[in-house]
Amino acid sequence: MNQNKKIQEIADNVASITLELMNDSIDWQLENYSADGDDYDAIHAETMQRAIEIMYYETRKMQICKQNTITDR
Repeated sequence: MNQNKKIQEIADNVASITLELMNDSIDWQLENYSADGDDYDAIHAETMQRAIEIMYYETRKMQICKQNTITDR
């Protein structure tokens, strides 16, 4: 298996596990939230989307900091 396929397999596994953990965490965080049915599902989905966006932007900031550190040398 070439390196790209290995990296993709690892990324797929991490994404799968992370989504499962995030779903459980959001359920736990919304435990006392007064919503059910479709309303709960919409709130859960919105929370998931926002969390993923935050994670994405945090990883972008980390990449930019690493690039700046490399160019500052």
